[in-house]
Amino acid sequence: MHTPDQRFYAGEFRHFIDEKNRITIPARWRRGDAEEFIILPEAAHQFLLVMSPEEFSRMSASAESDPNVSARDRRIFFRQLHSRAQHGAADKQGRLVLPEDLCKKVGLKGEVVLVGGRGRFEIWNLQRRKRAHEEETPTYQHVANVIGL
Repeated sequence: MHTPDQRFYAGEFRHFIDEKNRITIPARWRRGDAEEFIILPEAAHQFLLVMSPEEFSRMSASAESDPNVSARDRRIFFRQLHSRAQHGAADKQGRLVLPEDLCKKVGLKGEVVLVGGRGRFEIWNLQRRKRAHEEETPTYQHVANVIGL
């Protein structure tokens, strides 16, 4: 069960980024009011990650408490993570302004793909998403068979 501040994003949607770098969040993913988000490029700059500040805090807490991460690596990770993250806000119509520098970094322009990912969603360049989907399908099929899906 999800608490009110825990979002669950599922599905895949194609949308366009407009001339003001705005993208409309799918209606089923919206809460209705203006929403705050944290936007950051994925570590390999393949796509943008978009999540609530609460989800960002949960992710940070997970990195903070992981015994497999040394204190030095944790400091470096947090420095990099927080310097790459940017605040964003969606208006009441569900339009989220994407930072131009991040869009350039991951190649977002025109038609893009929004991909649900539990407590966060991803914004992909359309061609890059098609390639990733093809590459990832065998892994998905394997795990689906393993778990009896």
